[in-house]
Amino acid sequence: MKHTNLLITGATGSVGTQLVKKLVNMNVSFRALVRSNDQGDLMAGLPQAEIALGDLSDSDSLVQALQGIEKAFLLTNSSEYAEELQLNFINAAQKAGVKHIVKLSQLAADQASPVRFLRYHAAVEERIRESGMDYTFLRPNLFMQGLITFGHSVRYERQFYGSLGNAAVSAVDIRDIAGVAAKVLTENGHENKIYNITGNKSLTHFQMAEVLSRVLEAEITYVDLNSEQMREALTVAGFPEWQVEGLIEDYAHYAKGEAAEIFNTVHEITGKPAIQFEQFVHDHLEFFK
Repeated sequence: MKHTNLLITGATGSVGTQLVKKLVNMNVSFRALVRSNDQGDLMAGLPQAEIALGDLSDSDSLVQALQGIEKAFLLTNSSEYAEELQLNFINAAQKAGVKHIVKLSQLAADQASPVRFLRYHAAVEERIRESGMDYTFLRPNLFMQGLITFGHSVRYERQFYGSLGNAAVSAVDIRDIAGVAAKVLTENGHENKIYNITGNKSLTHFQMAEVLSRVLEAEITYVDLNSEQMREALTVAGFPEWQVEGLIEDYAHYAKGEAAEIFNTVHEITGKPAIQFEQFVHDHLEFFK
């Protein structure tokens, strides 16, 4: 077993996959916590990766997986039980003697927020602070890759939807989030810091439609819906009720212009400028064209 003091959760998800790529490129050894052997198989060919089987709802399996780990990256997929699962992980990390947790949170996380996702992230952050372990909270804005959800409607209907009016959002590419995470996990000096992670431009969804139109050489329209229409559209698209309600709250938060601020974190931490929205579209043409 290779010696590693770094554990990654969520390694097979969208941000986690990018983070694993970065660590492999840096030739950094890590242990990936996965729920099943199938997930582990995705990383089987990587000499840097050690696979630990564990379940976030099973504390004993977590304590086992965390043996010898000093730094852990905490990211769970979006679920109704995300808060509970993350709190389980923190308790297990404390038991196992982990020194530092790097948590993927969300921009504007706040326990008093009307947005459930922002409340849950803030509650988990608070528990990490109370634990006495060192922490780094990565708080990214809306993911550019979230637009891939609308890939089908961009391709076939030449439009995508939202309910945030003319509010601008400083959306960020998940590759940049992973870039910041890789640095924070492999360097000292990031203890007990909070990093807001955004793109370096704030765009409305109407402006995003203009960029899509230009790159795809086709007329792409952003259709602004009210909350009720958005709720219906998400329900028809098959999102579960808790997620529909959460996304509606997210959109209301964006619509107030509360996610428009630009932070230079990507450049400061990685030394590279944040990926532009136009670049994101170019790099993901297969989803839109």
